[in-house]
Amino acid sequence: MKQSHNNLKKLLITAIVFAMLFVVKEARAEKMPYHPCGWYGTGALSKIIHADDSGIRVDLGTGVLQEGEIDYDGNFGAAVAVGYENSICYKKNKPIYLRVEAELFGGNIHRSGVDFGARHADLDDTVQLRALFFNGLLGLKDTRHTRWWLGAGAGYASTRFPDASSATPCGCMKALHNNGVAFQVKLQGERQISTNGALFVEAGYMRLPGGRTNIIPTVEYSDLNLTNISLGLRTYF
Repeated sequence: MKQSHNNLKKLLITAIVFAMLFVVKEARAEKMPYHPCGWYGTGALSKIIHADDSGIRVDLGTGVLQEGEIDYDGNFGAAVAVGYENSICYKKNKPIYLRVEAELFGGNIHRSGVDFGARHADLDDTVQLRALFFNGLLGLKDTRHTRWWLGAGAGYASTRFPDASSATPCGCMKALHNNGVAFQVKLQGERQISTNGALFVEAGYMRLPGGRTNIIPTVEYSDLNLTNISLGLRTYF
């Protein structure tokens, strides 16, 4: 029941954000010319609404493996990006808008506990996340002052798992700092608010690297899956 209430609350907040962004009087928007191409910068705040992985594996060094599950709670993040937008002509001179950008993301997720079969341990710590993405975005639909984009990106990420060896029966959950390849996809909608500025909302998915410790007993963290909702501002230079 509590989980259903939390999901309903998240859905309501998301709906309110979309309404605030796109329900704008057209009479006011008519006065602002659009600036669709050129260099731009963005800044956004994110709420990680869901985080999980495919489990944790512990090798005790004697051929004995233990499989476990970690409970994550979403937290907050932020991102800044610099990019360039251009258009190419398609059939009957219909433009297709494209964007390329470099995006720097930072955030964290709360690690509440871990289960090894029937054994449970409370963790109550935080996993730190950093990533640099290179994204490409395709314009899906344009109206006079509203635009929709679909994007994907790949890059390099850093994940920091804190030490939790004292909280677990095996004493094996040592601190881990790992770097690796990261991926993301996102759906973005934006609404013009000035000649060179727009507000946007974004729903996205990220996959960030896990890793493996080198001290016996070793622990292998699987890759992290993050779902987030973002609200940000774009400005053209």
